[in-house]
Amino acid sequence: MRFILLLTFVILFSKNYAQDTVKVIKTQTPEELAQQDYNSGLASLNKNEYQSAVDLFTKSLANKPDFDKALYNRGIAYTHLKNYPAATADINKVLIVNPKNADAHFAKAMLFFSQNLKDSTNKSLDNCLAITKYPEAFYYKGLLAYEISDFDEAIKDYSGAIDAKADYAYAYNDRASAKRAKNDYAGAIADYEKALSINPSLVFINNNLGSAYRLNKNYQKSIECYSKAMSDKPEYLLALNNRGAAKLESGKLDDAKKDFEDVLKRDPKNSSAFNNLASVAIKQKDYKKAKDMATKAIELNANNGPAYYNRGIARQMLREEEGSCGDWKKASDLGVTAAKGFVTTDCN
Repeated sequence: MRFILLLTFVILFSKNYAQDTVKVIKTQTPEELAQQDYNSGLASLNKNEYQSAVDLFTKSLANKPDFDKALYNRGIAYTHLKNYPAATADINKVLIVNPKNADAHFAKAMLFFSQNLKDSTNKSLDNCLAITKYPEAFYYKGLLAYEISDFDEAIKDYSGAIDAKADYAYAYNDRASAKRAKNDYAGAIADYEKALSINPSLVFINNNLGSAYRLNKNYQKSIECYSKAMSDKPEYLLALNNRGAAKLESGKLDDAKKDFEDVLKRDPKNSSAFNNLASVAIKQKDYKKAKDMATKAIELNANNGPAYYNRGIARQMLREEEGSCGDWKKASDLGVTAAKGFVTTDCN
């Protein structure tokens, strides 16, 4: 009997103890609220929800006006929204607080880059690099140099990016393209292959590598690279068109024709593929077809210089002398170097 009473007491005591427990609600401080909204803003920014990010960073700053990280990231979000005055104001505030903030200098460079303000972009990139070896700053300086065909400067800048970040696949790829532009095909191939070893998922690098091998007249390796690009990305028509060009240059005319026709089945308005079919027809001495294919290419793209060049050849072989000279002159105006020789030797 005593045992039963004791057990009852224990149970009653436990119930009474539970009833006395109360939940305490902690009020968040302004700093905690600011951090909470900042974290939510970062999540929105990473999901490319830029207006939501702006709103959340603005809420964060309402609780903590000197929150430089919220200002910085709101500036990034404003840049994506193309609200450049607001972005500039936020990034400048960050730099007033900390003039040595390399991230903010790079963000300002990207703000100018988005507006195609090249001199201002370069200046901000230099300001960034004066603070630290910022790999992306080197990379964008390389882009700007490449754009004006200053390939030596581009190679130097891309090399700076690689020195600062050894696994920078994009920098290896773009340095390879600059080397390719300087006819350093062996150097380009080495850099493209290095980029692929770092990030094999970048399908476009296989296409670029194929083009480097093609320029180096290693057509078998070129075709393999283009085929690999298409295997990884079947809808990659540029690689398919380029593979056809490699086959054309190596004398595999029927195989080349199949690739170009396959491009046109998927993209009936592909001006380059029509012109490539014109090239095949010229090789096969079917000048009427070559003229028709080149004309179709020009109808689709009035600035297709190689198509004017090919049509000029076809017209010459069809004894349409006046038309051929007109086409070569147009091709020359559009930058086709080979056309200038025909204009000089065959046209009055």
